[in-house]
Amino acid sequence: MKRTFIAIKVPLSKNASELIHKIKFELKEERIKWVESWNLHITLFFIGDTEENIIDEIGKSLSEKLENISPFNLKCENLGVFKNTLNPKALWIGIHESESLNGLKLAVNEAMSMQGFSSEEKLFKPHLTIGRTKFLNDKNRIKKLTEEYKDVVFQNLVIDKVLFYESILTPKGPIYKVLREFQLN
Repeated sequence: MKRTFIAIKVPLSKNASELIHKIKFELKEERIKWVESWNLHITLFFIGDTEENIIDEIGKSLSEKLENISPFNLKCENLGVFKNTLNPKALWIGIHESESLNGLKLAVNEAMSMQGFSSEEKLFKPHLTIGRTKFLNDKNRIKKLTEEYKDVVFQNLVIDKVLFYESILTPKGPIYKVLREFQLN
């Protein structure tokens, strides 16, 4: 059994790295588990526990549904939180919604439906989780930062591939292993 998900890997630009470093510095007094830069991704579909014998079938369905999707651009902008600013659980960089991204998400959902997986109930809110809060000494600091970064563009991305990952949980954090890669045409 493998813990799996489908995502877009996001390599950070110099500008995005510098902005995230600045945010980390601003929040250095807080207990936040920061996501390593090499693990940053936009989750398209979280599968969870997956029988190893269906990994190839999932790959075939994804390949079929993604073959006519073209590369596209995305904008990473603003800083936000999940739950709310006074009780944040995750700190994220938003992804500007686009028809292309929604089309990609729909194609992934269709591929997963072909394998008997139902799409997630919650609304798709594309984002890059950069940190998970453990405890905050100053809850207003996060609120101030989300306001300060609400119109900031961190980077623009060219989306040209989708990855099917295994997530291996370790005491030091997750290790993401690529099971399949799907190049967009």
